[in-house]
Amino acid sequence: MKRHLSTVVPPCALLLAVAGGAGLAGQSKTDAPGVTVEPPAAGSAKPRQRAERLLLAEGRRLVGTVIKEAQGNLFVDLGFDIVKVPSASLLGREALETDPAASGKVIDEAVFLRADRPQRTIADSAAEVGEAVVKIETSTGQGSGFLTTKDGYIVTNFHVVDGDLDATVTLYLKSKNGFDLKTVRKVKVIAVNPHVDLALLKMTPPPGVRLKFVYIGESDPVKVGERVFAIGTPIGLERTVSSGIISVTNRTWSGFTHLQMTTPINPGNSGGPLFNLRGQVIGVNSAGYLGAQGLNFAIPSKYVVDFLRNRDAFALDSSREENGVHYMPGPRKPPRPKVERPAK
Repeated sequence: MKRHLSTVVPPCALLLAVAGGAGLAGQSKTDAPGVTVEPPAAGSAKPRQRAERLLLAEGRRLVGTVIKEAQGNLFVDLGFDIVKVPSASLLGREALETDPAASGKVIDEAVFLRADRPQRTIADSAAEVGEAVVKIETSTGQGSGFLTTKDGYIVTNFHVVDGDLDATVTLYLKSKNGFDLKTVRKVKVIAVNPHVDLALLKMTPPPGVRLKFVYIGESDPVKVGERVFAIGTPIGLERTVSSGIISVTNRTWSGFTHLQMTTPINPGNSGGPLFNLRGQVIGVNSAGYLGAQGLNFAIPSKYVVDFLRNRDAFALDSSREENGVHYMPGPRKPPRPKVERPAK
């Protein structure tokens, strides 16, 4: 029996279905005019297709298997029917298998990890990565940071920890009542790069706490107009999420390129992560124009990756708190020779 397209989903239609590859027991796909889908021949193996979650307007979602893409439409098998979804109505697509570790696509580089991740809404991504964002307090102020491994490595801005050898880190752990705060003191600063404004801290995980961490993404593919979001502690307001778009991908600032974005950044956001819609860190929030709106900057993740890979070169010299390099003094000028003048 042929299966036919029977339903059209407009951009704002509300439809939530359970993913599946076969019809309900005792039922068949509804016959109707439209695009037909030929069933596999007898005795042949049907190729395995993975179900997806399609993100529509106003938080609506459609779950099913995309079996065809043609003429600006997606044809989605719901298990009991096939529907047509206009591609223009999609805000995003994500595979139901959302754990990168389960698919073996995680790249572990000791102090940070990379992974392919599905695109999500800001609300879903923020809910997933929020626990990995921390507050950092020092003797001179406070900022934000983010965990890059379950072992307790934390990235932040250099200017957040400038002048200190350790910091106090606050974790926000999800609980039944919202979030439980966990404070860890004497977290060591182990590497700094003042020129790029980056620092690396190492925290010992508290007993009984399983640390959440983020994946580092690539900043080079980022495009102007791409939606991004930040999480941090602006002016002490914890767990604040703000969103915007990328304005410029290569704005020169302090001698190297930054991502310029409209995402609001305020004092206290410094050192916090800038995420894409895949929940990957593509930048570290670092600066904004006081008194101006929509002019904010983040350090691209490519510099973060270089800093972390070469962390031994930037190891903090505890005898000089202002940077990680101990310079040898320059040679002194030789003394001027004494000239003896004949007596008059």
